Amino acid sequence: MNRMILFIIILSIGLLLVGCSGEKEAGSASSSVATINGEGITEEDVTFYQLINHIQLEMYREADRKRYTGQELEAAMKFWDQRIEESKERNMLLTQIIRLRAVALLAQEKGYSSQQEEVELGIDEAKKAYQSSPVAQELIRNYGEEKFWEQQEIQHQRIVLVKKVQQDILANVKQANPEAAGKELTMLAEKKYEELLVSQVGSLNIQFAKK
Repeated sequence: MNRMILFIIILSIGLLLVGCSGEKEAGSASSSVATINGEGITEEDVTFYQLINHIQLEMYREADRKRYTGQELEAAMKFWDQRIEESKERNMLLTQIIRLRAVALLAQEKGYSSQQEEVELGIDEAKKAYQSSPVAQELIRNYGEEKFWEQQEIQHQRIVLVKKVQQDILANVKQANPEAAGKELTMLAEKKYEELLVSQVGSLNIQFAKK
């Protein structure tokens, strides 16, 4: 996969969800597993993000079933079994949610907003990808299609915001490094993104619920 595309996927996905309405999205201190500047991350948010990770990994597994045979296929299936098990790790899921929400908040601070047509474009792309995967369709049905796509809409609102921050970073990196291109440009952009993310997370009031 092109490294620039992978950069966008890794930094965008993922990632994340909230409830189905503004009231539910905000969450309450008592119902949240964590809060970011008072906005709740609920158990449902964590479950949803585990699901979209699971869907993506199962789609990779499907592709490998068509690509490999024999021992190579067996090794690939074991690899994806391990990745799926790892994708259930709670702290990792919370970290992914926080990363996306933190940068989405930064985008709003910069005056960016997500337009409905931008959100719908992302959702349409996701639907096309999932429609090509029987296992993805089954996982979505089991979760509840209406609920899944309601949450996906809020997720893609954040993804749109994150992409606008990424575009700023790429533009700034290109301006500061006019000779850079390809992998070098992507690596510089990744570094700047991580630096910005660390700074942004450090500026937020993030609280975790006591177990």
